[in-house]
Amino acid sequence: VLYAGTFALGLQKSIDGGLSWYPATDGLKVGFINSLAINPLTPETLYAGTSSTGVFKSTDGGRSWNPANTGLPDSEVYALVIDPLTPDTLYAGTGGDGLFKSTDGGASWNASNVGLLSYEIWSLAIDPATPSTLYAGTSEGLYKSTNGGANWNEVSSDLSEKSIEAVAIDPLTPDTLFVGTLLNGIYKSTDGGATWNQAGDLLYVSSLVVDPATPTNLYAGI
Repeated sequence: VLYAGTFALGLQKSIDGGLSWYPATDGLKVGFINSLAINPLTPETLYAGTSSTGVFKSTDGGRSWNPANTGLPDSEVYALVIDPLTPDTLYAGTGGDGLFKSTDGGASWNASNVGLLSYEIWSLAIDPATPSTLYAGTSEGLYKSTNGGANWNEVSSDLSEKSIEAVAIDPLTPDTLFVGTLLNGIYKSTDGGATWNQAGDLLYVSSLVVDPATPTNLYAGI
């Protein structure tokens, strides 16, 4: 089962490994889907971040959707992550209003921006072993929280590029992470963001995925 968020056709779903696709848009109010997150314990529950109308939630595998926006501003939601151990806790990164956190499955949201110097959140990643540790890629650097978003500290002073378009964590060694930047490709850290080294000279990197079975395999969308 695959889901694809598009820039014009809303959410598309495949149940045959991508051989065929059909719309899963009933109730979605916008065609531009920027981000998706799936509940790992109940995969029929998923969330979609849209270009202008916040977050929508489905509890039936995308057959129908309802707004999940109480407390969220009307802005683009570029990034969504779910706490893998407590899936009713999730985080949404917006395009200009900062980071928001929900602890009730999207029923309500509260801002979690203490320490962030940029409210343009392009990407989010959560430590699968210790979900209170998160990373937020912004237009002004990478930020790290070790207390579930209560406050944030920059961990990108070692980077020459500050616009962080993508963040990915090695699930087997969570102190190893990768960021994709707007102009200078990919950087890697093996100490939780304290220091960085360039790991690829691609230019604009919009997304990164670490293979969960073989973390030495990294996929980049450009």
